[in-house]
Amino acid sequence: MSGPDHPPKTRTRNGCANCRQSRVKCDGKEPSCTRCWQKGWQCTREKLTLKWKSDYHSRGLAFGREGVWGKGTQSKKNSRAISTGEQNWHFNSTVYPWSFVNQDISTLRWLYDEERAPGQSSSVELSMFGLKRDRLGVPEQAPLWYSPPVFPYPQGQKYAIMVEYFIDQVCPRTTSSLKIASPFTSVILPFCLSGSVNGLAALQALAACYWSQSNPAHTSTAVRLKSQVLRELRRMIAADPSYTISPDPEVLVLMMMLSLYDIVDQCDKGWIVHLQGAKDIIRLRRKNLTNETQCPVTAFAELFFAFQDVMGRTACAKADLFGPSFWDQTDRSVNPWMGCSPELVSILFSILDLSRIRPKMDTDLAQEVDFSMRASALNRRLGSLVQVLADPEDRALQAVADLKRLACTVYLHCALYDAEPSTPIVRSLVRRIIEKLSALLQENLIINATWPIFVAAVELDPADGEDWQDPVTGELVCGRALVLRALATMAQSTVTSVARVRSIIETVWQSRDCDLAAGSSRRQSSQHNDWEWYVVPLSDALSLV
Repeated sequence: MSGPDHPPKTRTRNGCANCRQSRVKCDGKEPSCTRCWQKGWQCTREKLTLKWKSDYHSRGLAFGREGVWGKGTQSKKNSRAISTGEQNWHFNSTVYPWSFVNQDISTLRWLYDEERAPGQSSSVELSMFGLKRDRLGVPEQAPLWYSPPVFPYPQGQKYAIMVEYFIDQVCPRTTSSLKIASPFTSVILPFCLSGSVNGLAALQALAACYWSQSNPAHTSTAVRLKSQVLRELRRMIAADPSYTISPDPEVLVLMMMLSLYDIVDQCDKGWIVHLQGAKDIIRLRRKNLTNETQCPVTAFAELFFAFQDVMGRTACAKADLFGPSFWDQTDRSVNPWMGCSPELVSILFSILDLSRIRPKMDTDLAQEVDFSMRASALNRRLGSLVQVLADPEDRALQAVADLKRLACTVYLHCALYDAEPSTPIVRSLVRRIIEKLSALLQENLIINATWPIFVAAVELDPADGEDWQDPVTGELVCGRALVLRALATMAQSTVTSVARVRSIIETVWQSRDCDLAAGSSRRQSSQHNDWEWYVVPLSDALSLV
């Protein structure tokens, strides 16, 4: 113990060998210390030697002061030599042109450490690391306090809280699975955080726009960030037109985030502009970069736009932009983001193309026979389709995949066979869809089922009575009440404009009710089928993903 009567002991670094061996203090006098001079010993000093940590560990010895230390006592943990068989080798991740060498998504894990004290970080976890969700599939609400991370560029620091909101609230709503991370979490987020300052701003703009739907205070932030991204995108393209067809996926990411922004905001024709621009860029890139290996960011961006194109066309019946080459006719594996298999999308694409031929057919018998044979072939393909899940226990994804297959069958009969709500096959399929929706509502498992709900709703027979049980109240209600409840639930679990979808559905119902009240249909004198008469005129620029 140190004090007035016990001056603190000091150590010397030039003690002699005899004093060191005896573990006593050496006064370090030259040429002989006092203790060696009194005892008549030869006083020698040890030379400085270099000690290597790896040599000590290879012999199972502790190096230096490794171990647990305490006052007056000392204990050391000897590390055990690691045999070759116990070593785990990890392969390096692929480095793409946009990769940030010293940072990837793993460096943000500290933001989501459950044990970190309040005021230091959020208490939520990334979806890719096991994001906690409630039964609806929505992650638990994060606290509003937030300690912003340090980004590799200072521009992202100002709106850092939007990054957390994107991870916590937006990403989980972009997948139909409760068990598989969304590509927006596993692909787009790492790219924006480590490789693109404009991508980060676009990500923050989307998060602010989505947040502003429930909290208008963030509207100005969303508009400001969107304007910044658009301005930078125009500047980059004007400065270097070849940038649009370079291997760098940044321009596609920016256009994808801007499309989602416009879909969430008002779902008007603005997002179609980005879709058409992306189509031209993807076409040029595929033509000029035929030998380039496609990175995951580019692959997902292309999938995003191609899928948006197909699903939107089912409502508006316009010509395709991307073509059938994006869809493998033999791939039955369910994509968690799409909520269905590529083969189902391929069948739907063929139905769309064939439906555009029907109004142009004349009275030629050969054309009618060819059309009928192709429609029957698509019906058989759809009837035999079995979609495969990577995880058979993923009930939410399985439910959405089944709903989309049933909705595709309804659409086939309406688009190719002139079916309407009162047609027995359509009425039966719509009832099955609504029954499944009722079961999902009861379990709070409706995630990204916009298209099946839309198809079933617009083809729901207005004569159906109140014979469905409300999953919440237990009362008998009509199918329309269940559809509206499903839309209200889905508004909390998806990133799309549910308000516009509901508006179109209600307008179709009103039109059908008017025709039913008049006792006749205005469509009888028209060449258009039921879908083309009631749905198509209302659904321009509608996103159903």
